[in-house]
Amino acid sequence: MKDTQFEAENATEIQSHSQKYLDYVRAEEAKKAKREQQGYSTMYTAAAMAGGFHEAGKPGRIVVMARTFCILFAFAAPNILLIRYAF
Repeated sequence: MKDTQFEAENATEIQSHSQKYLDYVRAEEAKKAKREQQGYSTMYTAAAMAGGFHEAGKPGRIVVMARTFCILFAFAAPNILLIRYAF
């Protein structure tokens, strides 16, 4: 009788470990799927911005204007600050 009880407890414990293992495997697969989705979304965004990278079309014009603004600001800001606070 004692052997039967031990076997029943052992079987329950094995099922418990099997369930934990299956839960872990599902969680890892979900993490992998999420990383893969993030990679796809990154590549999709890069492909959508391709016009800006090649300076073609409306996104390209926006990129050129933004780049020009940044360059002009980088050259003008120190001069403006020097004039405002030094003189």
